[in-house]
Amino acid sequence: MNVYANTLAGVWITTGSTPVLRRNRIHSGKQVGVYFYDNGHGKLEDNDIFNHLYSGVQIRTGSNPVIRGNKIWGGQNGGVLVYNGGLGLLEQNEIFDNAMAGVWIKTDSNPTLKRNKIFDGRDGGICIFNGGKGVLEENDIFRNAQAGVLISTQSHPVLRRNRIFDGLAAGVEITNNATATLEHNQIFNNRFGGLCLASGVSPLERGNKIFSNQDAVEKAVGGGQCLYKISSYTSFPMHDFYRCQTCNTTDRNAICVNCIKTCHSGHDVEFIRHDRFFCDCGAGTLSNQCQLQGEPTQDTDTLYDSAAPMESHTLMVN
Repeated sequence: MNVYANTLAGVWITTGSTPVLRRNRIHSGKQVGVYFYDNGHGKLEDNDIFNHLYSGVQIRTGSNPVIRGNKIWGGQNGGVLVYNGGLGLLEQNEIFDNAMAGVWIKTDSNPTLKRNKIFDGRDGGICIFNGGKGVLEENDIFRNAQAGVLISTQSHPVLRRNRIFDGLAAGVEITNNATATLEHNQIFNNRFGGLCLASGVSPLERGNKIFSNQDAVEKAVGGGQCLYKISSYTSFPMHDFYRCQTCNTTDRNAICVNCIKTCHSGHDVEFIRHDRFFCDCGAGTLSNQCQLQGEPTQDTDTLYDSAAPMESHTLMVN
């Protein structure tokens, strides 16, 4: 079956329904490809779900489908979004080339992800926010533009026997009062480091192998560069960040340690914490021009909050 170009969701599954969708092409819709809500269940197997203006699949409010062997790609708001108490088993899917996270897990949701390939995302691989949980086992998470797994805001997932590698930012980042259980994962060859922990974060770690990560952030700091040089406004390296009272920076601003030493020398500055951010000094959003970065390439003041994890997507509602 070819389901395409719909104004609303391609397929709606709700209130205890248990359909089986197998070997369909569900694509090019103006909202979600397949939408499970209010205890919708059933199975998605071997479907090609792609090019939706929202996410390919959304799961919410007690829904608990089995999603196995699908290709989910080209979503403008991510591949799979699980939120508001959503559940589900995602197994052996390929989730790739999505404009935001391959998988979002939010607001007390608790899905299980096993043996998926989550790759080539234009943002993070898996992002877990706002009390998200979940069990992630034996997944390959690779070549994503942001963190392979980003865990934030009171979330507590379990990551077990995953391979997280070849990322353009960090392997795993944990921030903003979140934690995690990390067991027997392999985290390697990620550009901004393997496991990056914000101030006050203490995950449970057992038997992980973290090796051959590139540590581009430490190299930039050691070389006296502004961190914006390696991140632009699209990535968030984790390191010490500061604010400058002299330059009237606000809670939305962050400055890297090298700009504090050079561009804000002699100013009234304040260390904030170790966390993920991009440097507003190098981005050109402060009043003084960055001495390390030169002319700013783009005014990002209205694009992102530099001192907070990125979270931006549209939720489908009834």
